[in-house]
Amino acid sequence: MSFRTLNIGRTGLKAASYGIDVAGQNVTNASTEGYVRRRLVQQTRVPHRSENGVFTGQGVTATSIQRGIDRFATERTFSALGDQSMASTAHETLAVIEANFREGDTASVADRLDRFFDSAMELTSEPSDHGLRLGMRDAGKGLIEAINRGGEALIDGIRRVEDRIKDEIDGINKILNDMKTLNKRISDSDAVSGPADLLDARDALAASLAEKIGAEVDYQGNGQLSMFVGGHAIVQEVHIRELKTAGNFSDLSVKMAAGSGAVTVDELLKGELGGLVAARDQMKASLAALDTFAEDFADEVNAQHSAGFDGYGVPGLDFFTISGAATNASTDIRLDSTLAGDATLIAAAALPSAEVGDGDNLQNILDVENNKLFSSGTQNSREFIASLYSDLGNAIVGFEIDAVTHGAVVEDLTSLKDAASRVDLDEEAVSLIQYQAAYQAAARVVTAADDLLKELFAMVR
Repeated sequence: MSFRTLNIGRTGLKAASYGIDVAGQNVTNASTEGYVRRRLVQQTRVPHRSENGVFTGQGVTATSIQRGIDRFATERTFSALGDQSMASTAHETLAVIEANFREGDTASVADRLDRFFDSAMELTSEPSDHGLRLGMRDAGKGLIEAINRGGEALIDGIRRVEDRIKDEIDGINKILNDMKTLNKRISDSDAVSGPADLLDARDALAASLAEKIGAEVDYQGNGQLSMFVGGHAIVQEVHIRELKTAGNFSDLSVKMAAGSGAVTVDELLKGELGGLVAARDQMKASLAALDTFAEDFADEVNAQHSAGFDGYGVPGLDFFTISGAATNASTDIRLDSTLAGDATLIAAAALPSAEVGDGDNLQNILDVENNKLFSSGTQNSREFIASLYSDLGNAIVGFEIDAVTHGAVVEDLTSLKDAASRVDLDEEAVSLIQYQAAYQAAARVVTAADDLLKELFAMVR
């Protein structure tokens, strides 16, 4: 009896000692970022059945140390982190480009377009005035400079974003491999739910990955987790699938390893990487629109200009030139080099034998302003440029609103998650007192059993 009592007291001492260790660990890590409070799980040991059928207890055992984690709130927090990170990254990336596409800016394409047509209108009042001819020529140069500047800004933005995508993927793959290592250590551990410290470290990596790519998280009962990108598993316990890029400038795509091949995941990504892809795609759309404007506008102005006659009575040249081999019309468009050197070559007249003051062909050029050249004949040049600006501006504002909205969701979910996982020092103080009292009581059991055994041994002697 006394030997069994001694063992019961010993198990109580051991369990209480574990409890003090757990509470102490919680207290010392109360301010540690990413730390999840622990809880000691105890269980009554299997009772002993005596010869006469009486069951007697054999003490207590500490079965595991569990983390105080709300899996639903944590999984939702990871998902919301991806949404918020995507929106904020896309907004910040596009906001840099917006400086080149602001309505009302005197250096904008829209303003320079108005100046070009205004200068043509002024020239109609006195086509023989060389100063007015220079004004139209310079207005054409100013328009081209604005178009060039916008195209170059978009191309540079796309290039920078794609370089950053490549850099981000290197970092993401490192996180994936670190998660693989931690999940392997967790899987190899003897603990039922995995070592709490390793789980904390693994969850911190999962949060970083969710912020990078917006992966959804699914916790397993054995302490492992799986992460998915658009339904494709990128982490599944000890298995991972790395990301890589394929293609060249403006055609770069993100792929996930899939067996011996790969699957494109550009449209499935969220997080920082998804935000970069979204910003890149918006810039590509804006660049394509600006290229369309440059090419179609130049063709129409050239058609009208070459139909007239210059100050020498010679048929007009092309007003603008774009190389046939140009990849982007917006960065290649130029003022005709010959016309640029001699404003008399502006074809203002409608007839070669017209008087010097004839400006009838200028009206044809002015009509280009209102011609429905774009969007399947539904928009003129000014409307098309305005829509280009508004599409970019609306995208930026939309991402900004999404960032704020998802940020509020993240804040709410984080509060809900922290309610379960944050260390409460008052609760831990109570736990320490309880475990201390349990330890002292178990020690008294051991002392009592020891005294009884001493008396028994004395009687035997």
